[in-house]
Amino acid sequence: MHLDDDSLRGIEETLISAAIRPEAWPEAVSRIVAATGSRGAGALPIQGRVPGIPSSDSMEALTAAYFSTGWFEHDYRAHGIPKLIRTGLLVDQDITTPEAMRTNPFYSEFLGSHGFQWFAGLLVTVGDDVWCLTLQRTIEQGPFTPDEQRAVRRLIAPLGRAATLARDVGMTRLDGIVDTIESLRVPALLLDRTGRVLRTGSAAERFLGGPLDVRRGALVVPGDLRASAALQAHVAAAIWSGLQPDSPALAPVIVERPGRRPLLLRAQPLHKAGLQYFDGARALLRIIDLEETKLPDEGILKRLYGLTPREIALCEALLSGRGVAECAAALRISMPTARSHLKAIFAKTGTAGQGELLLLLGRHEPR
Repeated sequence: MHLDDDSLRGIEETLISAAIRPEAWPEAVSRIVAATGSRGAGALPIQGRVPGIPSSDSMEALTAAYFSTGWFEHDYRAHGIPKLIRTGLLVDQDITTPEAMRTNPFYSEFLGSHGFQWFAGLLVTVGDDVWCLTLQRTIEQGPFTPDEQRAVRRLIAPLGRAATLARDVGMTRLDGIVDTIESLRVPALLLDRTGRVLRTGSAAERFLGGPLDVRRGALVVPGDLRASAALQAHVAAAIWSGLQPDSPALAPVIVERPGRRPLLLRAQPLHKAGLQYFDGARALLRIIDLEETKLPDEGILKRLYGLTPREIALCEALLSGRGVAECAAALRISMPTARSHLKAIFAKTGTAGQGELLLLLGRHEPR
């Protein structure tokens, strides 16, 4: 291991660069890996999860399997979190033995199948957020010795400084996003990795305390548990990868308003790289008020999508804020007929649900 004063200064310089320019992260993490005699490195939040983690390329397969096969829920090293928080450093020797590793599924089935076994975890504190930088070693490289543990501790301070800088730079960037939202008068909110509200644009504030509200940090639909659950699933789908393109959770969420057209809520992910993970924001949620959207031109719907007059009438009824049953009654057709029309509309417009359909209809020129 080669973690002397010069290499430590070089690592901090590249970490500072990575805090400002995400494209510098690969060089920073490569230096850390080389200086600590590791095979790879990556950062994990102590609480909650993030969609992917900032890590070295050598950890790509291990990281992907960690989340996709569910090992993040059975990480044996989590037993050492109290020690990590108390002392700033955790190694495998603190929680297990080489003999126990041979029969422990986390080590034998997961890490062993990827050629890894040993690690050192360093505490990284960013405001109220706590992360662990994991230095991973192969079976052949062996554990971190007491002397090596004392050496890697020296990384804790520069890592904390770089992560804090990355957060501050990220918050400035978020201010720019909010300023852009404000200038466009687009009702929107910024969400963190758990779906909690970070920032609310002024154009979105008029909906709070009415059809929408923020409770315990999360955006909810008061009095509508089904819509709130759909919103929670939709936000999670925007933040987390791995869902099929036709997943219902990806469709915009419809928020009904008695006597008025509904709201449509749509979350879009904010993609991150390297130390950008520390700025907190993971998604932008837009609020589309269909009350401010005029009915689309009948000729446009017929020309673009080949909709029949009955199908167009159903689209207009849906856009007015009625449910399918109410639309069927207003158009004097049966529910099976209304569902048949709706199925045909979805097929012709390439939409996967009412939320996507209403969003599409709201994009066309009004009469």
